[in-house]
Amino acid sequence: MRTPALHPQAFLRSLGFVLDKKPHQIDRLLLRSLSPEDRESLQLIWAMRNAGYSDGLAMYGVPKTLKQAALLFSHDWKRAEATMSWFHRIVDKLQPSSVTEMGCGAGFLLNYLQKEFQGLRLQGVDEADNLILIGSDLTGSELIRGDYLNTEPDGAYDLVICDFGFDNARFVPSQTTHSIAEIEGVRFCPGCSQDLKVQLDAYLKAWRQWVNMDGCLAIAGRFSNFGQLKALVEAASEVGWYPSLQESTILVVEAHGIIERFPALLFVTGTEYGRPSLEDLARFYVG
Repeated sequence: MRTPALHPQAFLRSLGFVLDKKPHQIDRLLLRSLSPEDRESLQLIWAMRNAGYSDGLAMYGVPKTLKQAALLFSHDWKRAEATMSWFHRIVDKLQPSSVTEMGCGAGFLLNYLQKEFQGLRLQGVDEADNLILIGSDLTGSELIRGDYLNTEPDGAYDLVICDFGFDNARFVPSQTTHSIAEIEGVRFCPGCSQDLKVQLDAYLKAWRQWVNMDGCLAIAGRFSNFGQLKALVEAASEVGWYPSLQESTILVVEAHGIIERFPALLFVTGTEYGRPSLEDLARFYVG
């Protein structure tokens, strides 16, 4: 695999990410960068989230500039560094001519791939007007403002990527009675997994429309238990995408004293990698 010419950490720093300060210090820098009106709005969003009255997702609608967006996402820079490295490896492995990102935000990952792979045709979709404007300016491309669940594709791409392009707060909690099942010693709730799979069906069906017949999907996200990962794999299989566990990984990131594990999976249409069983998936999940 080709070594990146620009390390993700250096790239993030070049965009204005703050890599060496504590969360409260980053928050102060962000607040100082905002207009008085936006500062008041963000403080209210944080207060409502901290009190448990909202999910806080409205904060993504606050940044108006690249600097502000970089500061907002600086809390998560270690995760961004890890996923950028993995997506770089996947693009280098597959050598697609075109890539589109679902939930592209301010275009950070697209711009990184743009710098690393000359001539790669890139597109991105996000429903936040402010982030699309920032991302379009950053990449020099007209990214698409819209909900990727119902936005019509502007073409067929070789690879769809999704780098934390959705928040788990969007999913409706399962109303099914909880139970415990086990695969290869890995426990999960079948009802929760099935109910999430039904919701993920819409995501995978929508994303499948953006790729060529043999196009692939690469996704990294907060799938915090095996039941969630199982739901993703089963939803993907219904549209003809199957995980290549050889090219997939579990990203382990430590930030602010907390260690998190983030599955990053490549889904392909062919059978050259085989079609792993749920037992294979469970073994992959536990490492």
